[in-house]
Amino acid sequence: MAVQHEGVSTGSNASSITREEKVAKAKDILGVEEGSSTAISADDQLLASLGYRAELKREFSYFTVFGQSFGAMGIAPAIAESIVFSLGSGGSVGMVWTYLIGCLLLIPVACSLGELGSSMPTSGGLYYWVARLTPERQRAFMCWLAGYMNVLGYISIYASTIYAATLILGATCSIGTDGAFVATKYHNYGMFTATICLTFAMTCVSSSLLSKLNFTYIIVQLVMLLALIISLAAATPSELKNSAAFVFTNFENTGFWTNNGWAFMMSLLTPVWVVSGFESSATIAEEASNAAKAVPFAMVSSLIVAAVTGWAVIITIAFCMGPDVISLVTSSLGQPMAQIAYNSLGKNGSIALLVFLWFSSICNCSILMVAASRETFAFARDHGLPFSGFLRVLSSNKTPARAVGFCAFISLLEGLLMLVNTIAINSIFNLAIMGLYFAYCMPLVSRLAFGNFTPGVFYMGDTISKISATYSVAWMTFIFVLLLFPSYEHVGPQEMNYAVAVLGFVLVFCVCYYYAPGFGGKTFFTGPVRTIDDILDENQDIDMAVEKEIAAEKNRADHEGINGDKKTSL
Repeated sequence: MAVQHEGVSTGSNASSITREEKVAKAKDILGVEEGSSTAISADDQLLASLGYRAELKREFSYFTVFGQSFGAMGIAPAIAESIVFSLGSGGSVGMVWTYLIGCLLLIPVACSLGELGSSMPTSGGLYYWVARLTPERQRAFMCWLAGYMNVLGYISIYASTIYAATLILGATCSIGTDGAFVATKYHNYGMFTATICLTFAMTCVSSSLLSKLNFTYIIVQLVMLLALIISLAAATPSELKNSAAFVFTNFENTGFWTNNGWAFMMSLLTPVWVVSGFESSATIAEEASNAAKAVPFAMVSSLIVAAVTGWAVIITIAFCMGPDVISLVTSSLGQPMAQIAYNSLGKNGSIALLVFLWFSSICNCSILMVAASRETFAFARDHGLPFSGFLRVLSSNKTPARAVGFCAFISLLEGLLMLVNTIAINSIFNLAIMGLYFAYCMPLVSRLAFGNFTPGVFYMGDTISKISATYSVAWMTFIFVLLLFPSYEHVGPQEMNYAVAVLGFVLVFCVCYYYAPGFGGKTFFTGPVRTIDDILDENQDIDMAVEKEIAAEKNRADHEGINGDKKTSL
């Protein structure tokens, strides 16, 4: 009688097993058959609880995760490439004070995003956070929008840094030929393309090698900072040394906006561009050990280090650049930093410094490509991009090489703006920050509006956390509006801010593609896909093993219940 009961219950339990039960059991064994001795780390268990199986190798330590954020900023080359924005708006005072102010005002943003990264450490980052924090009715479209803005932001900041590295290389060639070589827009696009190919090759390597490269890039960035500070301080002629009053207090409106206050605000473009990327540690969360702690640690600590070291570089440049700011901004070399280096160090010294700056910028570009490709891979994994099935495939060394190629291709398209004019390609700098800030705000707004946030190990407490999140949204909204403005007060076709046009195109494409009848994203995109499900769909043996284990557990529970009833009746 007992045998008959057991047989009946086995069939009954097997037939009543739901998909949710299978997924839950698959999480327990994480895609391996019962009896396997495979060890599962706490990081992979947390990833599974968020709905993803571990596909990328965890090769990044605390220090190299920090290196991802710090290296993505690339302080020395980023400052060299972008001081034209602050010098060309508010002069020395604008450059010095907006850098410090801009960095300090971003620390609460880093803390708020760090809380989200600690709670939900996945490579999807921002758009995955939106999914977890937004009600089901609005979830799919909000994730769709956040994903596109985040991918656009990361690719654009990579493209803008590639372009800036190209200008450094062109200026170096011009100094080396005593001005005989002056890069045309076609020369620049050729160097732009070559640099993208170089960083593509640097990024398509295994996670273990990338971790080692990240460590190397930290050393390169720190040495570059010291080299820039020491060389300018030691070699600049006394007649080019500026006074403390000139550096810190003598404001000069060097831009095209007559209002001094707004000219000073426009100088903020330098710090917001330089320290963008501090949150990129979130994009390698699935390749990091102890990601729930490492990700927020990297975000906050890298921003603080960038504030201190970057301000030291900015102050050194301000003291050693000479008093004629306009001649630096309009230099034939195309970059103020190249002219400053030439004035202070002469031909050979400036070439050496600029070559080192170019190399450190290439390291910076490689790290940005890592962030852009991981974000692209994560969005493609959830079927958000065209050709997602192709883009989400990993190479044999478990890296998203196809996603890297996609980022390189889109960057080449963005680079075509340099064939229009300098102002058009410079708008990519603005576009990069606009895309990222748009995406940064979305999970914070969802968290404040809907209150669906579950803290991770990094948490500032209920009150401070909400104040910080509210401030972060307000500050980034202000910067977003600032980035919409052109550099010129009176704008014609040649002076317009093309970031508005590109961002508008992406937004229109994003909305139209989502709502397109029959084939749009609304027909197939539901937000982050729970890829634990894929284990059951792709491997029949695992599916059967999971079903068998659940049925056995139900049988044991039934059997214990029957025995308990018998004991009670006795």
